[in-house]
Amino acid sequence: MFRRIYGKTVRSLTRCGASFGIAALRISLGIIFLWFALPKFFPGASPAEALATDTTQRLTFGLIEGTTASVLTGVLETAIGLLLMSGKALAPTVIMLLGHMAGACTPLVIFPDRTWKHFAVATLEGQYILKNLVFVAAAFVILGHSRTRGNRTPPDSPLPGKTPAPTPTPTTATPTAAAGAAPVTDSRPTAPVRPPAGVFARPAGGTAGDPPRRTRT
Repeated sequence: MFRRIYGKTVRSLTRCGASFGIAALRISLGIIFLWFALPKFFPGASPAEALATDTTQRLTFGLIEGTTASVLTGVLETAIGLLLMSGKALAPTVIMLLGHMAGACTPLVIFPDRTWKHFAVATLEGQYILKNLVFVAAAFVILGHSRTRGNRTPPDSPLPGKTPAPTPTPTTATPTAAAGAAPVTDSRPTAPVRPPAGVFARPAGGTAGDPPRRTRT
């Protein structure tokens, strides 16, 4: 009984995953981006505001700093989240996401004292950054699935770059006369039909009263 319940559960989960698993992954990823973005519009509300501001200031060589850096980061994350939830323009969205993740992971290198406690042991802020690896993998899955589904061709459609073979038109051996024209007749002489051996036939030039004679082989 346990095996039957387990089998039904696995089959149900498999059907659900095949039906809307990618959509659920895309929407949930968009919700997380929005969730992380909204506090950045309010100074002091985001626990990662200081690290995000310092990283943006370091990467832009001091051109963007302070609240402006936090707000611009929130704008970028809001745009990525909304586009992921809508499912539109996935390719540009994934490119923006990967660029943002590349910048978000730089504190692991430029601020090692704040992101690493010991070798291979991350601080709380470092763990917050390392979870971005899951976002990157999810973005690749979403984009790959969308491109694969968009390139599917119906069974009867020709492959890309191939032209369908022309369909031969049936031809008839008997010529068709045009409307109002005389019928086409064959004027070639026909050979006499010789009866098979053992068949009685009338002699050539005979009349209806002449007895038939047996042909020789």
